[in-house]
Amino acid sequence: MKSRAAIGNHPIHPALVALPIGAFFLALVADAFHVSTRNGFWYDVAGFAIAVGIVTALLAAVFGFIDFFGVEMSQAGWRIAKWHMGINLTVVALYAVGLWLRRDHAAMRTGLWPIALALEVFPFLLLGVSGWLGGKMSYEHKVGVVENADPEATALGLKEAKSRR
Repeated sequence: MKSRAAIGNHPIHPALVALPIGAFFLALVADAFHVSTRNGFWYDVAGFAIAVGIVTALLAAVFGFIDFFGVEMSQAGWRIAKWHMGINLTVVALYAVGLWLRRDHAAMRTGLWPIALALEVFPFLLLGVSGWLGGKMSYEHKVGVVENADPEATALGLKEAKSRR
């Protein structure tokens, strides 16, 4: 079930997801500063970070799609992968709507600011759920994992599995 989009044995998708997660977290921090200081600089930083997050999320998604359609998965892994993908696409769409509401400082000048902020906080929480599902796919269902590449680790895994029974 090795990743089809990998450098050597390391899948590209999980390496790239740190970029949008970091950008979306920076947006959240910048908006916290904006709320506490009312300084427009932080509003702009948050908007820029959201834009970077969207672009890098779409880049990570390309490699996620390659694995989604190219890696053989168990039925349980497939179900989780569909949820993971659906949540991530929803997150990007929500951030895109929030970014659109922020254009030209519109959310600051109108009553749209609470909606724009909600379209930042809610998707960030969803991102946590999606990340948990991504870990579940890798660690429990071995999606994108190079099976038995390390004989010692394989033996330890088998030993642990037998001890649980």
